[in-house]
Amino acid sequence: MGSSAPRQQQRSVRRLLVSVVLVAALVITLAAISFLQRPPEIPGGTPTGELAYISNAAGGWDLYALEPSGAVRRLTDDPAGDYFPSWAFDSAMLNFLTGRTGETGPAQVRPDGSGARTLSLVDAVTTVIFEGRLDWDPRWSPDGTRLAFTSLRDFNLEVYTMAADGTGMTRITRTPARDWFPAWSPDGAQLAFSSDREGSEDIFVVEADGANLRRLTDHPADDLYPVWSLDGAQILFVSERDSLLADGVLDLFVMDADGANQRRLEPGQVFEGGLTRSPDGQQLVFMSNRSGRWQLYALSPNCAAAPADCPDGVRRLTSGDADHLFPVWRP
Repeated sequence: MGSSAPRQQQRSVRRLLVSVVLVAALVITLAAISFLQRPPEIPGGTPTGELAYISNAAGGWDLYALEPSGAVRRLTDDPAGDYFPSWAFDSAMLNFLTGRTGETGPAQVRPDGSGARTLSLVDAVTTVIFEGRLDWDPRWSPDGTRLAFTSLRDFNLEVYTMAADGTGMTRITRTPARDWFPAWSPDGAQLAFSSDREGSEDIFVVEADGANLRRLTDHPADDLYPVWSLDGAQILFVSERDSLLADGVLDLFVMDADGANQRRLEPGQVFEGGLTRSPDGQQLVFMSNRSGRWQLYALSPNCAAAPADCPDGVRRLTSGDADHLFPVWRP
């Protein structure tokens, strides 16, 4: 009889501890949900005017940064290919794809070129969540009223849009797949993006409100990173149909905007596109091989509606015998 009271007290303590743990778990879960669902902070402040891009100026493909002064900084330096920089919303980190592990996978580097690291897919998700960098790759619409971006707030990459003031966040894609690299059509009516929802990476296009999803490429090899032409009639993309990014080979293909007429971009075929708008709306940049090599060009905002009719509003930013592609503005 005398030992029953201590046992009852022990059970009471255990029940209390279990209750405390359950309440703490509930609070942590609700806090995590609230954190993941919070609207992202608009990449704002005073834009640096800095562009990240890829170039083969040193032989292989690496990440570079072009400063407003015209100075060029090499951000990565590795024999393997580094591709497709995308900024975190806080501009403190760049994501990119790399072949450093023998296959194409995620990596990160700081804007000054330090701290380069490769990540497994699990590491990539957990790292950005623990560091609070859920939102990546901000892309302003041509008229500056909306922002498209890729987010991990649903624990996998999805494409979102929101208004310029941070309201009206809309989830454009909704699959367990990886949806990323959104690109606005020149008229702002559509978004092209890459997705592995059908197994391999393919190019999809969707209306800006998320309606009318269409698959443009359907190939066992990976097709990714869509780039609209300036007139919206074509989409350039990177394909592994013949060669692998992990082997340091960047193969460019082009197709009509509806997915028809897919073919390799042939030597001498000019493509101009990938128009990207600076955060303050004062600068536009696009890529073009009009000179025989891929270069980056600045376009006056008042020429955006008809770049071909505005030769005096175009200024070349890069030079030399190397190729420079896929510019993205630092937030």
